Amino acid sequence: MQETEAHPWKWFAPPNSNVLVVGTFPTARRNWKYEFFYPNTANLFWRIMAAILKTELQFFSGKEAVEERKNILTRLCAAITDMGHIIVRNDNSSLDEKLIAVEFMDIFRILEENPSINKILFTSSSGIVSAAGWFNKFLETKNISHKFPKDKRPVKSSIDYKGRSIKLVILYSPSPRASNRISFDELVELYRKEILE
Repeated sequence: MQETEAHPWKWFAPPNSNVLVVGTFPTARRNWKYEFFYPNTANLFWRIMAAILKTELQFFSGKEAVEERKNILTRLCAAITDMGHIIVRNDNSSLDEKLIAVEFMDIFRILEENPSINKILFTSSSGIVSAAGWFNKFLETKNISHKFPKDKRPVKSSIDYKGRSIKLVILYSPSPRASNRISFDELVELYRKEILE
């Protein structure tokens, strides 16, 4: 079974965002607890973001959860999006490898609308179907060739966009499936360094 989906939120960018966090595409709707990025509470992303601010999440469903998460991003000066703008989802699965990108999110438009962003963080990199892999495919559509170095995470690179040097960083995924490779405290420290420093 295949279903075509358009991204429900596109992006969220608080004023003066310094960093853009990029994932692949939202989990299957049956896993949503609220209508915003990383809506599956099993994913560690929002726990990591809250821990960076030395706070704990209070809301896990509904509009309160959305507002709490937007406030966290605002305090961190962090924007958020996914690489998939329109995708085909196979078997109603949330696994990245079950997604086919039809159209990518316009990352360059986000950069143009938010001139203070100087770093992009990718929350997945395992294989072609990943935030980092899809970003390289997006660059190809703009006739830009880019490859990340073969290195242990955080993997770092950069691109020049209209006179701006944009740092690119691949982090460990906050998904439950990937989080057995690194402890929660190590994940928090990894994300904290890249978001705040």
